[in-house]
Amino acid sequence: MSGPEPYYEHAGVTIYHGDAAEVLCGFGWYERGREDAVLVTDPPYGVNLGATKGSGGSHGLVRDGYASFDDTYQNFVSHVLPIIRTATRMTARAGIFSGPHIHEQEKPDAIGGVFCPAAAGRTSWGFKNFLPVLLYGSAPNLHLGATTPTAIQSVALAARVDHPCPKPLPWMEWLVRLTSKDSDTILDPFMGSGTTLRAAKDLGRKAIGIEIEERYCEIAAKRLAQEVFEFGEKP
Repeated sequence: MSGPEPYYEHAGVTIYHGDAAEVLCGFGWYERGREDAVLVTDPPYGVNLGATKGSGGSHGLVRDGYASFDDTYQNFVSHVLPIIRTATRMTARAGIFSGPHIHEQEKPDAIGGVFCPAAAGRTSWGFKNFLPVLLYGSAPNLHLGATTPTAIQSVALAARVDHPCPKPLPWMEWLVRLTSKDSDTILDPFMGSGTTLRAAKDLGRKAIGIEIEERYCEIAAKRLAQEVFEFGEKP
């Protein structure tokens, strides 16, 4: 069985355009999983994010809904959750940013997260300044010493890209470091504008991203094509 056709492929990073529920089925490791694969993702939260248009200010949030689906609770339960569960089974470890529907997901082995002193939103109880990350499996190289699966980050660091909710690159770099080894391949079935893949590339990891909206595949491919050179190094 031949695998899905890549939208973009370069330097160990591959993008697939399509529904992750279908694309994942084309991977040869769909049933048996991969010991060198790690799920790192920020899936849709089922909160109608992107239902209206407007500027999100300094951290680049642009609300503009997906053409392919509505970010509703019903879609989260019926479509997003099964993809997360499948991808978790396919990989050795997982780090998944979680929105408000944390109890609908499978029980994690641990919970970490990002603490934002300046707050990252509001709830019915006031300002929210902690974004939980569900962790599955065991930390890589745990035998070398335990680490704390939390980070303190600024909220105003996301790239200015045309996407409803881009995560700041330092957040995804932190999560890639936390969950993976240098030799691992990072999988993100809800790639969006490609922040997870950019983080993986910058850290020297291989990566696979899947995205249902082609315009975001294009944005991600352009971000991945940008090279970062050390100070004094000539391109």
